[in-house]
Amino acid sequence: MEDTLLLRQIKNNDEIAFEILFRRYYVRMRDYALFYLHEMHQAEDIVQDIFLTIWQNRKKIDIKTSLKAYLYRSVHNSCIKHLNHLAVSEKYSNSQRLKYEEALLMNKLYFEDGISRLFLKDINEILSESISHLPDKTRLIFELSREEKLKNHEIAGRVNLTEKAVEYHIGKALKLLRHQLRDYLPMIIFILSQQSNC
Repeated sequence: MEDTLLLRQIKNNDEIAFEILFRRYYVRMRDYALFYLHEMHQAEDIVQDIFLTIWQNRKKIDIKTSLKAYLYRSVHNSCIKHLNHLAVSEKYSNSQRLKYEEALLMNKLYFEDGISRLFLKDINEILSESISHLPDKTRLIFELSREEKLKNHEIAGRVNLTEKAVEYHIGKALKLLRHQLRDYLPMIIFILSQQSNC
């Protein structure tokens, strides 16, 4: 069943359509939240809240993009808000500040200036290429954190470094990625504007 039809039926109080929507996107959205938060419980809570909000506001919800894009954007915004709250409440502990900076970096890549229209595959290729140019130890630590979703203390044990050194390498990776990716943004925007004129 197409997403647009599902959404129409949900607006008409169809609980089965809502359940189909939930089953279709829940795991993907949870994993996306987990990418930012690195905490399964928090990721699940955020995604469940988003689906609950959709159901509670089903009569008035107005989605101007695709339903999938709307869900990704909602999860992303909720994660940024959550990380910002954590960073403030913990007086910007280094670990929370790094997570927040990473979320802002991903926000720039995925959503600002029309980049949400860029295919995920293209973004991943650019990111992979940039990550491959990181110094070996920094790249290893960054990949353990982002791909294997290990916590800083777990990484520290695995690579035989202090937790503070792990935070340093993650911060270094984010700084280098920010620098390397800045040159791609104008080109990506240009390509997108050309595609939209075709």
